[in-house]
Amino acid sequence: MAIFDELRSIGKVLQEAGKIEQYQQILEAQKELLEMQKEIQKLEKENRGLKEKLEIKENLEYDDKNNVYWSKKGGEEKDGPFCSRCWDVDKKLVRLHPTGIEGSLICPQCEKRVSSRKNYPRPSSGGRSKFNDYI
Repeated sequence: MAIFDELRSIGKVLQEAGKIEQYQQILEAQKELLEMQKEIQKLEKENRGLKEKLEIKENLEYDDKNNVYWSKKGGEEKDGPFCSRCWDVDKKLVRLHPTGIEGSLICPQCEKRVSSRKNYPRPSSGGRSKFNDYI
C-alpha cells in the first residue's frame, strides 16, 4: 500500500534526523492504519456473507406441506429439499438425506426428521438420489 511506504520513508527521515517524538507519531499512525485495514477486510468479508445469504433467501421457496425449503435455480429447476430448522434458526442451507424409510428424510446437521406424504426415494448403493425426480 502506497501510504505505508510513504509513512515508512517519512519515519526513516525523522529517525535519522533525531526527531524521536515525531518518529513515534509516525509509528503510531502506521499501527492505526493497519488496524483500520484489518477492520475494513473484516467488514468486507461480512458484507459478502450477508449478500450471499440474501441471494439464497431470495431464491428459497418454503414447502409448508412437507416442512422443507427448495432453492429455485434458474427458472423452473429446483434444488433440495433443505432443512427448514437449519435455515430458519442458523441461516444454513443443509440438504436433507433419505433415511431408508420411504417418505422420511433426516437433516445431517440437526438430525431433524421430516416425513412426507410423497415418497422420497430410498438411498441407493450407487451414489446420490435426485429428489426432483420423485417430488
